[in-house]
Amino acid sequence: MSTTHVLVVDDDVKICLIIHRMLSHEHYEVQAAHFVADALRAIEKKSFDVYVLDYKLPDGSGFDVAERIRSKWGASPIILISGYDPSAVALRAEKLGISEFLEKPFSREALFEAVTKAIGSPTAAPKVSPIDPPAPPTVSSGRSFTRFWKRPAS
Repeated sequence: MSTTHVLVVDDDVKICLIIHRMLSHEHYEVQAAHFVADALRAIEKKSFDVYVLDYKLPDGSGFDVAERIRSKWGASPIILISGYDPSAVALRAEKLGISEFLEKPFSREALFEAVTKAIGSPTAAPKVSPIDPPAPPTVSSGRSFTRFWKRPAS
């Protein structure tokens, strides 16, 4: 069983520590960055299996990081986290192939489910070309992956 590597980018150190603790209990290896610049340096060094990005950062946004991930590593799974309304960022998130959104505060279960779904998604291929476009959310294992800005039908 290989280790899953997660990059968490959030300017709130406590959020990074909480996510680290939540995912470490599930045997994920978590690296944190608190600024866009720190995240970009981490991305240049290696690819991660999953990226958890805060929308609003002191020196930019999670979208700045997502754009670099797409240009460097292609279709890697990205989860956007924020205290802001997801509809405010929906169009840009869709263009970047971000299919998961977690509204702060979120539970350990919600985080674990989002990461697990991201790893199992078609965009979670471990080795992709940087020129491969991100795949849209699809049905996998009988479960539908719903874009975060669309509410699932009840």
